[in-house]
Amino acid sequence: MLLFGAGLMAGLTSTLGFSRAKKSNSTISLPIFYAGTWQYYDKERDRSHKITISPELKLGIDNQIIPATVQQIKPDKLVFLDRFGYHITIRANEQRPVSLTDEADDQVYTIHPLK
Repeated sequence: MLLFGAGLMAGLTSTLGFSRAKKSNSTISLPIFYAGTWQYYDKERDRSHKITISPELKLGIDNQIIPATVQQIKPDKLVFLDRFGYHITIRANEQRPVSLTDEADDQVYTIHPLK
């Protein structure tokens, strides 16, 4: 009985250790997943905007660096907090970032890769 318990514990430990390693590997690649140049159209202002996200997760809009800190990064979203306390959220599907939510404007914009 004691041998079975030790074997079960070793199995659980190795399983947990493996899943932790897998999580850390995917977290490391997330900045690269979000990095790129995107475009969105603001209907209210009748204007297109360019958003850039560097591999270091620096945010830029229309060639201006936006002072913001990363609050959260997950496979489905990247959340920045700007200097005014508003969130800028980039949502993603399995393939790429797909939308930007600007809390200050209370708007959601579809983003497209800019070539």
